[in-house]
Amino acid sequence: MRISVEDSRTGKLIKLDVKEHHQIERIVDIIVKHMGIISTEQRSYTLVLNDQELPTTITIQDAIHKYGLKENDKLALWARVVGGF
Repeated sequence: MRISVEDSRTGKLIKLDVKEHHQIERIVDIIVKHMGIISTEQRSYTLVLNDQELPTTITIQDAIHKYGLKENDKLALWARVVGGF
């Protein structure tokens, strides 16, 4: 299955071929490394489809059935600051 992911901070877009058994958490890790995002930024990243955050523990197959993910959908990579005051 092919999806596109856009970094909400920079607008950079990448396309990925993913398998139904892949977990969202692993896909986020691949995207972060591919985009050259520095892990010391102390941010947490998540994928969003149609304004719904995808839980990191689900698989692509779960996202297809529960969130309506389809071939060639465009997801957004959102970043949140970890910690703070």
